Amino acid sequence: MIPQPSAVTPELAEAALSCVPVTRARKLAEWIGASRQLTSSGVLKPALAVDACRALGIELPPGRLRSALDVDDLMQAWEVACFAGYIVPNGSRVRATRRVADMSPETVLRSWLGAASSELGLPDEPCTGCLIVLHELNAADGALGLTRLAEAVQEPPQDEDELCPDCGEVHDPSALFDYDNDLDESLEHAQGAVTSLLVYGAAVAHEGTSASGGPGEAMIRLTPLGRMLADSIFTGCAPPEDADAAALVDLLGMVPQKIGAQMAAPWLAARSPAEAVRELLAYAEAADPRQRIIAMAFAMSITPAAAPAWREWADRPGFGAYARMWLAEQGEEVAGFPSDQAWLTVEALSAANSTISSELTPLVLGAALANADAGEAAETLSLMSGSGHPDALRFVESVSAATGIPAIRQARPIEIPAGNVYQLKIKLRGVSKPPVWRRVTVPADLTLDVLHEVIVRAVGWDGAHLHVFTTLWGADYGLPDAELGFADERGARLGDVLAEPGDTMRYTYDFGDDWEHDIELEKVLPAGQAAVGLSCLAGKGACPPEDCGGAWGYSELKEVLADPEAKEHQDALEWLGLDTAAEFRPAQFHLDQINARLSYLT
Repeated sequence: MIPQPSAVTPELAEAALSCVPVTRARKLAEWIGASRQLTSSGVLKPALAVDACRALGIELPPGRLRSALDVDDLMQAWEVACFAGYIVPNGSRVRATRRVADMSPETVLRSWLGAASSELGLPDEPCTGCLIVLHELNAADGALGLTRLAEAVQEPPQDEDELCPDCGEVHDPSALFDYDNDLDESLEHAQGAVTSLLVYGAAVAHEGTSASGGPGEAMIRLTPLGRMLADSIFTGCAPPEDADAAALVDLLGMVPQKIGAQMAAPWLAARSPAEAVRELLAYAEAADPRQRIIAMAFAMSITPAAAPAWREWADRPGFGAYARMWLAEQGEEVAGFPSDQAWLTVEALSAANSTISSELTPLVLGAALANADAGEAAETLSLMSGSGHPDALRFVESVSAATGIPAIRQARPIEIPAGNVYQLKIKLRGVSKPPVWRRVTVPADLTLDVLHEVIVRAVGWDGAHLHVFTTLWGADYGLPDAELGFADERGARLGDVLAEPGDTMRYTYDFGDDWEHDIELEKVLPAGQAAVGLSCLAGKGACPPEDCGGAWGYSELKEVLADPEAKEHQDALEWLGLDTAAEFRPAQFHLDQINARLSYLT
């Protein structure tokens, strides 16, 4: 979100030039001039910082100045000058731009808007609370009290049809934002936002009495400059009418619900309700869960006239659960799928997993299952694993590992292709004493996304991290992602990348720890001479603990556990959940347990 001035007048420009942060930033830029030297940290050298403070009338801290970073007022002026476009740091130098001398109203307002909007977290990370404060003030006919602004920050927008974030059904996108639950914290947030608006001349304050506050409470209203700021953001940053659904959902994911609805109005008005929903559904089906939930929440808010688009998706498994839910809410008789509720539950967990740590998500679900008896909890996990959601098995395994709840998993069976069977050796690189390897048989026509599941279960990973297959000729296969640039592993078969005995490729799991596995095709067993299915024939070594730092970290962990006198010995035991080092068995290998894990796939 990069706002541009929605209105340009000499009066607005004059008001912008009179605000203290912009005045000081211009003065700093004029002092910098053609060039000044920077430290390796990208700030003015101490001697130059002293000169800059004197030029700007900033009081220096007592004693010798070690770094410009120690002078808050100077660094604030520096940041404002950067956001206003008055200065451009570049490596070891900084220079002033032509904007400093350009006093045209448009340039002045562009600079002011760049600085003022940065106080709201724009362009990269908009602050939900600050945007709400600006929106409430802009929508008000008169002044608002701080208490009312704090209450607006405290709670997300509520909707009659808003669905519970814990029930597995579609969520209000506002549930994906951080709101202050404590009124005192909300009041502090609102005060901070108002202070920024006051400093930039975007608002004025006076004492008064408000409906939500008491006598003497500060009453705030926007100035014409503040109205321009709000209009530049809420109207000027709205997606154009011809924007695709991805651009729209990106915007909706950055702002609170009612602000998003206002900004999306032109996009929605440019197409019929059914056309809008068709675009959103087509985008959402291939989107990640968090973006999909945002898209679905917006689509579900569109009028019932969109029903034809929803009906087109109502007979599809998995993702079609959204359409069946919407149609049922409209009173239509629609045949649901038995797995719909479980699919939507996994969908909600997947979306939550993008905003909280992957370790916390299974614990949250485990806590939700804690009040159920063991049979009910296992049945819930079983329904999730059989839902057909692509993230289901990963969540079921992580919940079981984190909570100890047994998973009676009836995973959706995969279709085992007929034909040749490959005997593969999968060896973890960089791990020794003992080494970790597995020998497995798989169909040659298995797609690589299923091979990933085989590797995860055979080695013992929980499958919660990203992965990629890399061939000898440098092709990368993984989950399709615009940033990573992987080819879609779901469209590649094992026989396409390994053809002859001795052929190899690499599989990397967890892009942080970088667990690299060598996969070698040892034998090709013709159809009819080998059992069709997935099987582990042999292996050695236990799977290393997740998130221990890769091969190097695992080696260090084993050394620490082997030395009771090591400083980190007790911490390592606690991290692993062990009472003694004797319970840590890196050489442990149970063939029957591995084959039981593989059986979940068939």
